[in-house]
Amino acid sequence: MKSLVISLIVSLMALTAFAKTLVEPTQVTVEVTEKGFVPNSIDVKAGANLILVVTRKTDTTCATDIQIPSKKIKKTDLPLGKPVTITLGIVEKGEIRFGCGMNMMDSGQIHVH
Repeated sequence: MKSLVISLIVSLMALTAFAKTLVEPTQVTVEVTEKGFVPNSIDVKAGANLILVVTRKTDTTCATDIQIPSKKIKKTDLPLGKPVTITLGIVEKGEIRFGCGMNMMDSGQIHVH
């Protein structure tokens, strides 16, 4: 019985240590408007598990796509008025740029510090 309790305690300690290594997602909302990407400057902490939720609010610009070159991400045909979730994963210190598929609109930046 004593060994079963010890095994259970060790297992719980290992599970707790594992759970601490998981990073809760940081979700940031970005809208595509007549002014471009809003916000176009985003600050997050290094090590964040970053998720962008992008909603196209206008049909008057060319920004029907979004690309994040450094992450090799390109989402085409952003639906009007419907949020699209883009998972960037764990981000490291530096700058991550994003923009429309044609690079015609003002691009945005994610500042990771």
